[in-house]
Amino acid sequence: MKLLLLIPVITLVTALSLLLSACTSPLPYTQADLSVEREQRITDGYVDKEVSAGVHVIEVRHEDILALTIQKEKTLSNLKSIWQQRAKELCPKGYQGEPEVIQPDEARTDEFFCTLNICQKYLLVSGIAYCKTVYEF
Repeated sequence: MKLLLLIPVITLVTALSLLLSACTSPLPYTQADLSVEREQRITDGYVDKEVSAGVHVIEVRHEDILALTIQKEKTLSNLKSIWQQRAKELCPKGYQGEPEVIQPDEARTDEFFCTLNICQKYLLVSGIAYCKTVYEF
């Protein structure tokens, strides 16, 4: 009898989980644009800076709390994939370096650096790509 009462609860929990996971979509490969007015800003995506010849800091952010809560590993994998795609574009002959997951207060770029508590919910993927055309390993 108790098992019969649990079936609707299990069904509801399963349906809610599927619904919430459907609401989160992977971040498309896009550049963040924080230089425009607040209403037109694209805050999700990648930013990169060439800090010296052939050395690029690349960071990727996705401000989707559901994605980072419900599908954290999948979301972080998506962000790392975007980082690697950008590194391949910047370094067509190959690169040395790997992305890592960091907090916004550890960001290397001014665009994504944030020390406010609310920012710390949104993880970043960050890393330095050393292009092989400049630095042979």
